[in-house]
Amino acid sequence: MKNHGIASLRMSFRLAISALILFAAITSAQTPAAKAPLVFNEKDREFALKYLNDTKVDFVKELTGLSDAQLNFRSAPNRWTIAEVAEHIILAEGAISGLIQGQILKSPAVEGDVFRANDKGVILAITNRAEKFTAPEMLKPNARFKTREELLVNFDKARSQTIEFVKVNKVNMRNHFFDNPLMGMIDGYQWLLFATGHCERHLAQLKEVKTDSAYPKK
Repeated sequence: MKNHGIASLRMSFRLAISALILFAAITSAQTPAAKAPLVFNEKDREFALKYLNDTKVDFVKELTGLSDAQLNFRSAPNRWTIAEVAEHIILAEGAISGLIQGQILKSPAVEGDVFRANDKGVILAITNRAEKFTAPEMLKPNARFKTREELLVNFDKARSQTIEFVKVNKVNMRNHFFDNPLMGMIDGYQWLLFATGHCERHLAQLKEVKTDSAYPKK
């Protein structure tokens, strides 16, 4: 029953974003540049690094100065606290980055032109909080990090490793594909965008906690 529920959830999410992704992919495929195989280039690297650094700055800003009361405030029994949202971001960062480097980019390369989603479509899909879904068990928070300082340190460690990888990577991330459980087959670079977009998505969730009328003032 649990697996069926997850499968249904994944299908629902895919259906909700399919029009956006399909339109973006078709639009991209109709352009002359899309007829040639894509190659991970310096423009991709520059965009990814800026996106990674921007969301890193935002994460630090949102957690800096929070009291324990604010960090652990729960607006409703089924809602995550700021600490839990931050923990989930950290866990997902490590898991997806590890997947990209340890599996996706080591898979056989796909040569030639490939029908694919548009990069912006990938980001728009994952950052769209109109669609809700349940995190995989391994990425659910369980108080692994006890304080604001631990959250900041562990996020910095995980994000710094991702940034360093992007800076030095020489592998063509564009011709290695892996099935995304929510979005279908996307390339290695798009997985990186998905991971960063996931962080942005949950930073928005974190900010929502602060808007609750019962959120502690200090």
